[in-house]
Amino acid sequence: MNVTELTLKLCEIPSVTGEEQAVTTYVAAYLKQQGYEIKLQELTSPPEKRCNLLAVRPGVIPKILMTTHLDTVPPHIPAVLESGILKGRGVCDAKGILAAMICAAKNLPEVGLLFLVGEETNSEGAKAAAQGFAPKVSYFINGEPTDLKIASAMKGALAFELEASGKTGHSAYPESGHSAIHQLTQDLHTLLNHAWPENPEFGLTTLNIGKLEGGRAANVIADHAKATCVMRTTISHLELEKQIIALLSPRTKMRVLTASSPILFEGIPGFETCVVRFGSDVPHLKSIGTPILLGPGSILVAHTAHEQISVAELEQSVQIYEKLCQQLLGN
Repeated sequence: MNVTELTLKLCEIPSVTGEEQAVTTYVAAYLKQQGYEIKLQELTSPPEKRCNLLAVRPGVIPKILMTTHLDTVPPHIPAVLESGILKGRGVCDAKGILAAMICAAKNLPEVGLLFLVGEETNSEGAKAAAQGFAPKVSYFINGEPTDLKIASAMKGALAFELEASGKTGHSAYPESGHSAIHQLTQDLHTLLNHAWPENPEFGLTTLNIGKLEGGRAANVIADHAKATCVMRTTISHLELEKQIIALLSPRTKMRVLTASSPILFEGIPGFETCVVRFGSDVPHLKSIGTPILLGPGSILVAHTAHEQISVAELEQSVQIYEKLCQQLLGN
């Protein structure tokens, strides 16, 4: 299959984070037919068994790994091809990238393929792969939508939950209880209005409150409230955690879900560059080799109902991945 056909096939298979095994099984079978040796690393986290996938040519120790993720954000949106544009969940983040990497590696035996689960939540797959499953290489090329520019810098990511506890009471008598929702919203207001660090290379540290829940009924003082947040970091995540905790009410607790600090990448001659604000598996794979972040598609349509990528850009990405690998191999 060409890159478009393979992308459409991959996007037919739902693979929301936690439910990647069906697409992993398909990719493993496809690559085995292409002559690869397949290794699977099982992760037993719920809701079902999931596996990272490593594919290498028989008898070859890879010098480069091309890697991206198998999971998507919800919901599954079936992919279609309309007037040279692929539309649907995963066409650019990241099943189109996965297909492009497979097509680019076809004639490059020294290039292995590493496809991972769980990137869209906490990079669980990458963290596991770095514990001896992924081979050490000179370079690994991580695929995320960068408009076919090589990232020169990437912000870190700090995902966390804030949980507040209170005391129930009748809403007509506020003094009879303590509202966890009132407390948490005050904390969130403080965080939203705080002057977070700014860096000339990475830009501004930003906060998104993605999910907010709590309470029992409109006329009951809330005894519980929780918020799920993500910050795009420009300083060490450990330092940022300290700053957040210092701003919170004593009754509000913070639980870190996943964290990474910002990264500066090595330059690669002959390629356009950009600074990216999103997170990726790169921070969790740094121990296996020198990272490069590059992929087709725009991050501005990833995670949206109108996710899309042109066939022309997908086809171009195959050529660019192949060119980059050859350059890194000295060919």
